[in-house]
Amino acid sequence: PDVQDSMLAERPESLDGSVVGLLANGKKNSQELLEQVYEVLSESFELKRAVPNNKGNASRPCPPNLLAELSEICDVVVTASGD
Repeated sequence: PDVQDSMLAERPESLDGSVVGLLANGKKNSQELLEQVYEVLSESFELKRAVPNNKGNASRPCPPNLLAELSEICDVVVTASGD
């Protein structure tokens, strides 16, 4: 396989005022899990809004155009796997 170096994304000091992307992987319950994560985060932070999306297929990488859209709109993105 083609191995690429990677690193962790920068972490914001706070999520207050953030637009939070919620990227489900297409598996059953992944969207519901992300909704619950957003609710928990909103108890601790004054979030601006959620941007839910679903990449549609857990066995495939996220489409580049969806990643580009989320990176333009969102301050942070949370992704989840369901079942």
